[in-house]
Amino acid sequence: MTHVHDLVFRNVRLVDGTGSAPRNADVAVDGDRIAAIGEPSTLKGRSEIDGTGRVLSPGFIDIHSHADFGLLLDGRAHSAVTQGVTTIVPGNCGHGVAPFTGGKGVSQTDMAFGLRPKWTQDLDDFTSFGGYLSQMASRGVGPNVLPMIPHGVLRASVAGFEERELSASELATMVSMADEAMDAGAIGISSGLEYTPGIAATREELAAVAMPVGARGGFYATHCRNRSERIVEAAEEAVYITQASGCRLEMSHFVRRPTGPGRDLAMKAMDVIRKSDAAGTRSRFDVFPLEYGPSPVAMFVPQKFRREAGTAFGERLSDPTFVNRIIGDLDPRFVAMLEQGIAEDMYISDDANTGEYVGWTLGQLAKAKKTNVASAAILLMAEAGPNYYDVVINERWLDWNDLVAAMQDPDFIIMGDGGVANLDGPLAGKGFALADWGYATRALGQFVRDLGALELSDAIRRMTFEPAAQLGLSDRGTVAEGSYADLVLFDLETVGSDVRPEKVTVVSTGIEQVLVNGVFVVRDGDVTNTRPGRVGRHNI
Repeated sequence: MTHVHDLVFRNVRLVDGTGSAPRNADVAVDGDRIAAIGEPSTLKGRSEIDGTGRVLSPGFIDIHSHADFGLLLDGRAHSAVTQGVTTIVPGNCGHGVAPFTGGKGVSQTDMAFGLRPKWTQDLDDFTSFGGYLSQMASRGVGPNVLPMIPHGVLRASVAGFEERELSASELATMVSMADEAMDAGAIGISSGLEYTPGIAATREELAAVAMPVGARGGFYATHCRNRSERIVEAAEEAVYITQASGCRLEMSHFVRRPTGPGRDLAMKAMDVIRKSDAAGTRSRFDVFPLEYGPSPVAMFVPQKFRREAGTAFGERLSDPTFVNRIIGDLDPRFVAMLEQGIAEDMYISDDANTGEYVGWTLGQLAKAKKTNVASAAILLMAEAGPNYYDVVINERWLDWNDLVAAMQDPDFIIMGDGGVANLDGPLAGKGFALADWGYATRALGQFVRDLGALELSDAIRRMTFEPAAQLGLSDRGTVAEGSYADLVLFDLETVGSDVRPEKVTVVSTGIEQVLVNGVFVVRDGDVTNTRPGRVGRHNI
């Protein structure tokens, strides 16, 4: 007797995530697992979807996300699932929600992008990583979520924004916090070494805090200290930390800055990482397939001003004297970008206020306010008040040729570097980055279909199998019998994303069906609002 499965995708073009060539097949799902893969028109299901002319692949895994609070506030994550993303890894670049013990002149809103005080009123505190995970799980999420431990949040908990080496007791506290977070279900640890407060950390501190992560098979993702003239030293530091801690290494958005040195230095830095991989530390780079990337304006404010104001920084921005002091002492990288005349290429994706300036450039804002660009950027934060940390611009973050080279490099995982938003509710229409609504579909539509810059099987491998391997997941990231049924059915002829710097909230095209753990989160192109995702390393 022929077994009748719960669901069968019939006669699909199967791209299984391993890099193997596409093949025609039937794929069956029973419960939350892939039950069978057979020749076309051989499997039977109580429900069947005709996949003729469509591609079936594993669900995409976004290994680099800043959706820490967004997923907690409203976990449906329409912006992610409508582009086929079925697993999200927040907590990157040292920023996140938990574990944060408070005090030290730092508030919760200084630690996580998209976290506004009014949205936390019905939530518990975030002093423990386990508490954060349990809240998220109880509220429900559409995609699976595997949060990282944000190093910056740990450091702020023990030393605020102080620019100094930690005491032995402070470091021990951070190690203990990391240990508890891994036990609770964290997947790894991240650092943001160009940002407050990670910029003050030594490599020895980072290695020590990463020890509990490496001991449990986790990985270390770093927004490294420099992707410009000191990019080689930054790569060497990352290798030191992972070799000392036993972690796998993920070099976040590791492409040289367009204002930096030539490609030769960047290639030398990449060789440092590749030698580490050859020596036994699994090491990968990642990149998002867009020329514009997010930069919270608060990141350009020197750490001393945030330390001076403490939790009242948002309120202090209403003081013209304080604002003028900041403008006179801004981060040199920010000033250099403005001096090079690229303000017209720096788009506001979130003004953390009424939304009036979303889609404007900083140049347009400066003209409207009759001031210089640097002043306009700080005034935008001042108008946001306590929500200042949510003011985000999207700037041209790399050279196009460097982007194409990274997209063609098999050692680069393709990721998002965005947040999440929804079609309705408190996150309706929000956009942290262009990637929020369309990194995966942009990779498939532009780089695979339109440019022919990479093969479909390789693109899928680097959005599924490779990030799964980096996360240590053995039963996600491939279409294989027994694996979890995280699946995407899409039309390669129409898949794509029309996100652009002036409009970041555009729903992807060509994504027809998306399953998370065997449950539809997108069906026939429409969101279902289901929340079948699982939260934390122990549940995925």
